[in-house]
Formats: sequence, C-alpha cells, structure tokens
Amino acid sequence: MKIKKIIIAATTFAIVFSTCIGIKSLADNYWTGHGEIQTINNNIDTLSNRVKSKNQVISDLNQTIANLKSSVDSQSSQVNSLQTQLTQANVDKQNEINAKINEINTKIAEGNQKVADKQKEVDTANQTISQLNQQLNDLRQKSGQDNDQALREVQDTRAKSDQAVKDAQ
Repeated sequence: MKIKKIIIAATTFAIVFSTCIGIKSLADNYWTGHGEIQTINNNIDTLSNRVKSKNQVISDLNQTIANLKSSVDSQSSQVNSLQTQLTQANVDKQNEINAKINEINTKIAEGNQKVADKQKEVDTANQTISQLNQQLNDLRQKSGQDNDQALREVQDTRAKSDQAVKDAQ
C-alpha cells in the first residue's frame, strides 16, 4: 500500500503539477493578453483624443468659414450699397451736366437771337444807307445837271451881254 499511496500521491502530484503548469500557462496567456488589451485601450484612447482634436479643428474651421461667409456677405452688401450710391451719383451728375448743357444751349440760343436781331438792325441800317446813297447820287446827278444848265445859261447870258456891250459901242 505504500506503493499505492506513493503512486496515488505521485499521480496527484503530477495532476496538481500539470494543473498548476496549465493554470500558470493560462494565467501567462491571460496576463499577456491583458497587456495587449491595455495597449489596445491606450491606442483607442490616443485615437479617440486625436479624433476629438481633429473634430475640434474641424469645428473651429467651420466656425471660421461661417465667419468668413458672414464677412463676405457683409462686404458684398457694402459693395452693392456703394455701387448703388455710385450709380445714383452718376445719374445725379449726368442730370446736373444735362441741366448745364440745356442752360448753355438756352444762352447760345439767346445769343444767336440777339445776333440775329442786331443783324436785322445792321441790314436795316445798310438798306437805309443804300437808299440814302442812292438819293445822294440822284441829287448829285440832278444837281450836276442843274449846275450844267445854270452854267450854260450863265455862259449864254454872258455871251449875250458881251454881244450887247459890243453892239452898244
């Protein structure tokens, strides 16, 4: 029985020893896997932090884009307002220029009318001068004819008086 006890003890020892080795091996594998799980969890945390960081950057960029769009809209509105003001200023200036042109054209028309009136006066004066010159020429011609006739009569009278003086001697 001693041998039986030894065999049972040896078998029990072998079973317990094998079980311990198996449990140790299982525990080593568990703890090795546990380390890997920790590494994976750390990697997941790192990736999660990176994703959160990237999401924050994206959020910041989206906010910047929204601000820039708002700024562009504001600037576009201001440009449209300035273009409207410029257009109105151009229309006002063109109206002012047209008013000045009309005023100048009115003054030119008035000046032309005054020139035409003065030209009529000059034409009337020239016609009067022409008529007076014609009358003067007619009077000169008539006066010349009268003078010629008077001169002839005087000459005839002198010749007659010379004849009468000759005859009276």
